[in-house]
Amino acid sequence: MTSRRRTEFSAFVLDLLDFIEEKIREALQDESSRQAAIGEAGGAIPVLRDRLGENDVVAAQFVLALGNVIEQRWAAEWWDGFAKMDRQEFEYAARDLVGPQGRLAILRGLVAQDEG
Repeated sequence: MTSRRRTEFSAFVLDLLDFIEEKIREALQDESSRQAAIGEAGGAIPVLRDRLGENDVVAAQFVLALGNVIEQRWAAEWWDGFAKMDRQEFEYAARDLVGPQGRLAILRGLVAQDEG
């Protein structure tokens, strides 16, 4: 049985990307909230992956851009390790994901482009 969706694909995926980026930024700004914020960001990944199943082209782009960050077999382990990295390594990995040149911004652009 297929679920009935109430939100358009692109809008839903863009909202999830925004949420994930917001949580990573929170972890960057407040070390004491890093574990919880990254846990919340990682918790969005299965929902994102499920919804990406509706668009094979966009899903493939996400897997190519994010690899273990989103891949079902490795994502939980990756996010757990991300939360536990030493601060310098964490900042480097986080900046690779967030910001105007980050992988999430690039994916956001691809989703928005697919929308139009």
